[in-house]
Amino acid sequence: MADFTIKALKNGPYEVGGGAKGLEYTGKEYAESQIVPLYLCRCGASKRKPYCDGSHTAAGFAASGEPATQESAPLAARNGPLELIPIANGPLKVEGALEIVSGTGRTVQRVTQVFFCRCGASANKPFCDGTHRKIGFRTD
Repeated sequence: MADFTIKALKNGPYEVGGGAKGLEYTGKEYAESQIVPLYLCRCGASKRKPYCDGSHTAAGFAASGEPATQESAPLAARNGPLELIPIANGPLKVEGALEIVSGTGRTVQRVTQVFFCRCGASANKPFCDGTHRKIGFRTD
C-alpha cells in the first residue's frame, strides 16, 4: 500500500489517510496531528469547502464507496510528497504517489496524478468528468 490513500466513502466525503510527512494541501504542509485522517468534501454542499462539514447528509448525496477497479501498474515510488490542489470552481487535483481505495479498502487504482470530483455531479464518481462546468459549481 502507498504511504497515502484516498477513500471515497459511501454517500460521504473523501478520506485522506497515511502518514503526514510530505502532505501539502494548497501549499501548506500538515503536521502529523492534522492529517490522520483528513476529510474533504465531494458532494459540493459543504459550507467549509474544501473540507467536509457533514452537509452531504442533509443534501441527500448518494455515491458508491465501491468504484470499479481500474488496471494500474505498481507505483515506481510508494512514498514521497503528496499535493492536494483544489481547483477553483472545479475538481481536486492530486499529485504524487497515491493509492485510491474503496470504502472497504480494495485498491481501485494507483496514480501519480488524478482529478477527483468536488461538485457531486460527475457521472464517473469519484473522478471528475467536467460536469462542474455544466452545473455552474462554485467554490468560496
